[in-house]
Amino acid sequence: MSKTSREDHDDESSLLDIVFSWNLKDVLNDNLYKHKVGKIPETFNSVKEYMNSFIPSLIEETRSDMCSGLKGVSRARFCEIKTVEMDTEFFKPSKNLFYLLTLVNTSDNDDVDKDDVEEGGEIGKSYEPMLGDVIAFTPIRPKCIDDLNSPKNFYHIGYVVRPKRAYDNVIPILSSKLMETKNEYDRSGGVKKLYAVHLMNILTNVRIWKALNSQLEDADMSIIEKVLRPDTKIGRKCQICPSEINVIGTSSIGNMIQSQNLNESQEDAVSSCVSMTKCHHNSTINLVWGPPGTGKTKTVACILFSLLKLRVRTLTCAPTNTAVMAVASRLHSLVKDSLEHESYGFGDIVLFGNSSRMKVDSYLGLKDIFLENRVNNLVKCFAPLGGWKHSIESMIQLIKEPKKLYKLYQKAEGLMPFKDFVKQENSTVEFQYSLYTIRNWLFGDSKTLKEFVNMKYSDIAEKYHSLIESIMTFDQFVKKKYRELKGKLEFCMQTLYTHMPTSFIQISDVRRMTRAFGLLRSLESSLNHVPYRKTLNYSDDDDEEENEEKEILDYLGWPSLERELCVGILTSLSQSVFIPGTNDKHGIEKFCLSNACLIFCTASSSVKLFTKGMTQLKFLVVDEAAQLKECESTVPLQLPGLRHCVLIGDEKQLPALVKSKIAEKTEFGRSLFERLVILGNEKHMLNIQYRMSPSISLFPSEEFYEGKLSDAPILSNLSYNKKILEGEIYGSYSFINVAKGREQIGLGHSTKNTVEAAVISEIVGNLHKEFVRTKKKTSIGIISPYNAQVYEIQEKVKNYTSVSDPDFSLSVRSVDGFQGGEEDIIIISTVRANGAGKIGFLSNRQRTNVALTRARYCLWIVGNGSTLFNSESIWSKLVLDAKKRNCFHNASEDKKLGQVIDDALFEIELLEESASTFKKLSLGSKSEFGGSYSRKSSWNRPRKC
Repeated sequence: MSKTSREDHDDESSLLDIVFSWNLKDVLNDNLYKHKVGKIPETFNSVKEYMNSFIPSLIEETRSDMCSGLKGVSRARFCEIKTVEMDTEFFKPSKNLFYLLTLVNTSDNDDVDKDDVEEGGEIGKSYEPMLGDVIAFTPIRPKCIDDLNSPKNFYHIGYVVRPKRAYDNVIPILSSKLMETKNEYDRSGGVKKLYAVHLMNILTNVRIWKALNSQLEDADMSIIEKVLRPDTKIGRKCQICPSEINVIGTSSIGNMIQSQNLNESQEDAVSSCVSMTKCHHNSTINLVWGPPGTGKTKTVACILFSLLKLRVRTLTCAPTNTAVMAVASRLHSLVKDSLEHESYGFGDIVLFGNSSRMKVDSYLGLKDIFLENRVNNLVKCFAPLGGWKHSIESMIQLIKEPKKLYKLYQKAEGLMPFKDFVKQENSTVEFQYSLYTIRNWLFGDSKTLKEFVNMKYSDIAEKYHSLIESIMTFDQFVKKKYRELKGKLEFCMQTLYTHMPTSFIQISDVRRMTRAFGLLRSLESSLNHVPYRKTLNYSDDDDEEENEEKEILDYLGWPSLERELCVGILTSLSQSVFIPGTNDKHGIEKFCLSNACLIFCTASSSVKLFTKGMTQLKFLVVDEAAQLKECESTVPLQLPGLRHCVLIGDEKQLPALVKSKIAEKTEFGRSLFERLVILGNEKHMLNIQYRMSPSISLFPSEEFYEGKLSDAPILSNLSYNKKILEGEIYGSYSFINVAKGREQIGLGHSTKNTVEAAVISEIVGNLHKEFVRTKKKTSIGIISPYNAQVYEIQEKVKNYTSVSDPDFSLSVRSVDGFQGGEEDIIIISTVRANGAGKIGFLSNRQRTNVALTRARYCLWIVGNGSTLFNSESIWSKLVLDAKKRNCFHNASEDKKLGQVIDDALFEIELLEESASTFKKLSLGSKSEFGGSYSRKSSWNRPRKC
């Protein structure tokens, strides 16, 4: 068994070694690390102690995640492997077993089991292993865990070490065992098939492991040293710098901040964070507290925009791609409105990550800053042939000397002066005459050489004429070449001023590009009006060429002044615009990352920035910091040269998800933000909320934010107090008591309440009817803490979720899935209904806070008031508050809802009665055939895994 502490591993060990060391029994053993995982403390004496404290929990969480993947193997995505080859570059027998996989293309494969593909993914869209995936190898499509470990098929896993290679579609993997290499698996039945089944992705955990084990290039611990103990005073003002640095009152930065219409708390937060950059003596960390609806994303965008203006090289990261793209999108919008010219300036901003997961196209404008898109465009622009340099020089030559280029084209097509052509052809004629003399000697047919050549000359002339006819005329050539080069130049110009850092392309160059492109359009317009076609004869006479130049340019219709001006600007651009010496993707990627001012990525993805030669970053902004595991934040916190850090979040909402019950108890999901708050560090609060109607925000503000959260003046507007449906039960804030609700066990042993689901379905139906009548845009969110209830409600309202009208939207998700979201109307299904007041993890304050703060206009809480009131939890207070405010309503008092409740209860009773009858029969009731339906009866279905 692999040890869990850092000292117990040699230099070459890794998290992957530990994962590969587990057998199937180890992975499924929830107590494997029970006595090796300790609680993570709140303070630390050294960086070494700090890093080591997370390692056991990280290993246990990885095991738990893998265990979850194994238990769901029957529903897992899978693919069929076509070939397995040894990766000779890295393969080391008995140590590092690297292989190359190719996959069977299911869309071209008639033998794929349709049911399997439907269960594991869409037909024609089979699973493709991605970087960081852990996969299980099996000769059959597994229906249960036992199919992965049997006498004929021992437990065997692999790890995808690199993305699929684009040039040959090969997937490099590291295997836990030696594999039998096959050029191709026989799919006719002669040889067993081989499948790869997805279990989990541990790329983030592998990156965290590297950070915790000091395996990052040139790691800098200066910021981490600041967060070990409370006595380090992370926000301490520098004793050398002025006591107060107010950026609001300074130059363009202050004007920019003030132009964003920030409230006082937002403005103070921006000023405080930006002022950190003025200090070069002390490393500091700022905490910005952003409760729901307080404009956190807007505040972050203003901080980043200020840092961009100050040219402070900054990394912005968050726990998820969605969170990263949300703030990047807001920043993009802010920057776009300030740009002097189109997209010039976006080259200073880079967003990177896994394109297949990020879905950048769904965010307006993010392709302008997305690294993969940027690199693909710059590769074309930097290409030696067809790129910027080649295109601009060719265009200059075409405008200055079109006939010279045409002659080069003619030569390339085999055209030459007629005399040279005759000379070339005459050698062939003389050879043919030699053959003719032999023929003449044999058959008596005589002609002199001169007669023979004269006879062939007409053939030569006709052949030369055919050659001329086969190539483009001069005007055809010029038009085609011009359009081709103009298109390439337009692409290159837009690529350069959009994707190059502004330190490598000046605004004056961009203005010249705009002017040049206007001139190129004008010249093209003149060219398109050439009145007739003209073929230029081939000539080597320089004097003749000189005499013809003016005639040619006049013929093309290009005004000499316009032409000369265009050539001058293009020549200047070819000399002033810098093109890096590299044109390979890796080199261009490093160039973009090294020279960007603002970089966006997830926290774990920042490992990409630990590269030799990478320009150091000075500032770190972590958005949604309270949702980021502290161990994951150690990745960006070690960036070389990092001086200042801003953590923005709300520890009163949900922390990071932890699957392992053991790791959860160790505080493994706790964020650095939360720990620093626990230690008493000051946090700057954004205290005005713009989302919720005042009747909705009242309880969360008092209960979670000590009454410090105020409503923006705009929320007093009538639209925030409008009634969506008639009846007191449908006010802006309402607790709808379903006293007759019933707890049941649903999908995945989760809890559900079909009576509540029926009530919610009726309410949604009424909302849809109102929408059809008024055509007023409506967005509805239905939240439940239990997955079984989410599924139950989704089934009942599926007719409304499929409504094609974009003005009516309905989303049903868990509380965790709704964090960060908001809708016009939120309906919460609390599910729990029992006499003991037991509500399980519903009592979690952070989860409750998230659920209660998603609505804009209406929040309707559906639940059993008695159960919640007796729970002695946050829900007890909520029910009492609703009663005091006359917002507590019995669903049964509404005629329609009362009927729905009775119908739902009747269905439950029928199902229970039917189940009871079936159970009696299956346990031995005599059949009409005289037998009994025993467990051994052939009437029973065969055992399934």
